[in-house]
Amino acid sequence: MKHIITFLFVVSLLVVGLVALNYMWGWVVVDYTKLLKVTISVFVVIFIVTGLAMVFSAAYARPKNQQDVGKKD
Repeated sequence: MKHIITFLFVVSLLVVGLVALNYMWGWVVVDYTKLLKVTISVFVVIFIVTGLAMVFSAAYARPKNQQDVGKKD
């Protein structure tokens, strides 16, 4: 599951980045119709969701026997 989330994150990052660069530099003339805007919005949402999923999975992925730093029994 981690590999799928990472793959989706990287792909959506590349798509959003290339679309943004194309918008700024105008490499390819694109008619930003409603369908393309929806597609770009979907990639942005996938980018945000997978990024948050990686952050939260990393936050909760510590070993069970690891003690909290500074916590004394």
